[in-house]
Amino acid sequence: MAVVDPTPPRLPDELANELEGKPDAATSSTTLSIYRTRLSVYRTQVSNLRSHLANERTHLSYLRTTVSLVGFGITLNRFSIYLIQQGKTADDTRLMLRSAGNAGVGMVVLGMALLLWSIYRYWRVGQDIERGQYVARQKGTMVASAGLFLLGGLTAIWLFLF
Repeated sequence: MAVVDPTPPRLPDELANELEGKPDAATSSTTLSIYRTRLSVYRTQVSNLRSHLANERTHLSYLRTTVSLVGFGITLNRFSIYLIQQGKTADDTRLMLRSAGNAGVGMVVLGMALLLWSIYRYWRVGQDIERGQYVARQKGTMVASAGLFLLGGLTAIWLFLF
């Protein structure tokens, strides 16, 4: 990736002198168009840089969510096992605690799946930025959202009804 100079291209002194008295002259117009082209290239580089940084921020938010899911899933699983091993719970409560422990395992698996998906998405969006052709992938987002909704609903039903 190319390093972007943080300062925009400066209007050359010769161009500034030429434009001073003759803003509509053909030579100054050509020189000005060259400067505008350079400025446009600079703005495109800065825009790409911002897009890559936004892509990285999005990936980091996926990572935070993954850490939260995995951490809470492990905590839920271990705590339910701890309560079962204490032996001070009724039989129907033990069944619910086992279900909660399994839900914790499910959260860990979901967190790992989210991590894999975020890595793939980060890579694909980075390629799209480099090509300058971002393609919205709504189907993948909709499938993931619907899957999470169904999985969450089934888990809630499983925990509270069985």
